[in-house]
Amino acid sequence: MMKKNRTINLLKTMLKTSYDTNGIIDADTKKLNKKSMKVWIIGIVLIVVIYLSYIAINLLKEVGASNAFLEIFFLVLQVLVMFQTILLVVSTLYFSKDIENYLSLPIPSIKLLITKFSVMIIIIFIGEAIIALPSILIYGVRTLQNIYFYPLAVIVLATVSIFLSTTVSIIMIFVMKIFRFIKNKYLYQNIVILTMTLIIFMPLTNVLNIGIDNLNDTAIVENEVYNEENYRREAEEIEELTPIVQTIRNTNKYFIVTQIGVNALSDVNYKSIIYILEILALDLLALIVFLIIGKLTYIKDVLWNLSVFNKKKNKKVNLYKKCKVRNKIYAYLRNEIKSIIKSPTYFIHYIYNILIVLIVIVFITTTLFPIIIQAINEVVEDDIFNVLTFGFGAFSLIIGIIQVIFTLSSLSLTAISRYGKNATFFKYIPIKFNTQFRLKNMPQIIINTIIIAVILGTIHCLIPTINNLYILLMFIIAMLLNIINSNILLFLDLARPRLNYENEITVIKQNDNKLFQYILTVVMCFIIWYLNEITKELSLNVAILIEMVVFSIIVIGMEIFIYKKANKLFKKII
Repeated sequence: MMKKNRTINLLKTMLKTSYDTNGIIDADTKKLNKKSMKVWIIGIVLIVVIYLSYIAINLLKEVGASNAFLEIFFLVLQVLVMFQTILLVVSTLYFSKDIENYLSLPIPSIKLLITKFSVMIIIIFIGEAIIALPSILIYGVRTLQNIYFYPLAVIVLATVSIFLSTTVSIIMIFVMKIFRFIKNKYLYQNIVILTMTLIIFMPLTNVLNIGIDNLNDTAIVENEVYNEENYRREAEEIEELTPIVQTIRNTNKYFIVTQIGVNALSDVNYKSIIYILEILALDLLALIVFLIIGKLTYIKDVLWNLSVFNKKKNKKVNLYKKCKVRNKIYAYLRNEIKSIIKSPTYFIHYIYNILIVLIVIVFITTTLFPIIIQAINEVVEDDIFNVLTFGFGAFSLIIGIIQVIFTLSSLSLTAISRYGKNATFFKYIPIKFNTQFRLKNMPQIIINTIIIAVILGTIHCLIPTINNLYILLMFIIAMLLNIINSNILLFLDLARPRLNYENEITVIKQNDNKLFQYILTVVMCFIIWYLNEITKELSLNVAILIEMVVFSIIVIGMEIFIYKKANKLFKKII
């Protein structure tokens, strides 16, 4: 009994150091803190997930393809779990800040590995409870599933996630070994994460592309033998013949466990129990393989990492290079960018996540968008782009989408807080505060510029009928929004800096200013919508000019304010 309590206490301790719950749980009452900004953000995410799931299920029900939701759901689930696992293996299993302390305790290596892996699984389950579980429960309610569906759904989600996470962890063990020759700890972590993402997602991309090509070939053959009987069969089996659904279904077949999960929930009966037992058997097999490999290599790899990255070397100092006079503004900006890239925590949250989202957006639009357009063209019997005209509504919609994607990046929101107590040294730097303000905004502006370029480049490739002039004007207006967003986020961080924090995760996870960023996005989208409404009677060029003038005035006003009030902006850190 005592050993069992020790194991549970060890798990609780590791979970507490790996997953920050400060602010979510009230320290005094030990209950959910309803005043916490984190709780409100989680609530907003839940509402959005439930709403989007409800809309998607209703749309699929209208075309008689409600079961297709399960196919889409499990495809998204496996991507989510694998992506979480990649990040958690690196941060929790190998480079956790507490791992050095546990190595000095009398804990068997296998117990340490099992406990760390359990922490990782619990964190994945918490993410699923917020994002995945509400979706599948809404599906059960909207499709009038029986009472047994709901506990089965929870069990299937858990077992599928364990298998996917364990499989990815096994691969990660070997990936961590391959790149051990990299002596820079931060570069090592970043390369491992990027490489693992490619290993996981590139095959998935190829599968989807192959599925789309096969569907196009099938569609050609079916058109040649089309008759009334085929038409009747298509009407009855519309779900199976829907190109997007079929592509996703073909993709899921390559992930055996997810296909079993789909089968288990598609028709809840005694066979569902058999499917769950199959998943459990695969889980057990994967766990055994993981523990065997981990027992042989895990502690050795962790000790190797600690010995290499903590080793102090006597490096020869190039005095000429060290003392070389550099432009102070260039050096300031270089330090800002270097501090973000050098830290794996900041790099993952502020750069890596954005790049992955952009890759996913490009991937989805370039694979699914052509199929959707082809289906619409067959219905209207003409090229949809010849039927529709590009107006200010579409122009504003694209700008609004870019604004929403800006929300993913929060570099300026922690531009001061990232330095903690060291932020006070900004007053000793021989650079004016208004110049420092603009330099601190540059990383945010750069990453947002990449977002703009990728989104507009994708739109230009998919819809070549849009005039290049309008693409250029969208870029200019989006850049104005970029500057406005970056300035306001830095205003917030200067007004409410968090200079006392325990670690880098705290700066990100306990940043109450994040809610204001969401509010800012809502306000900016409302302004874009309002400008679209009041310019409906005007020509496209005039409407764009008005929008450009409005945002230019805001930017100019901000620049004047920064120039005149820079000292007051920095007063809380000096």
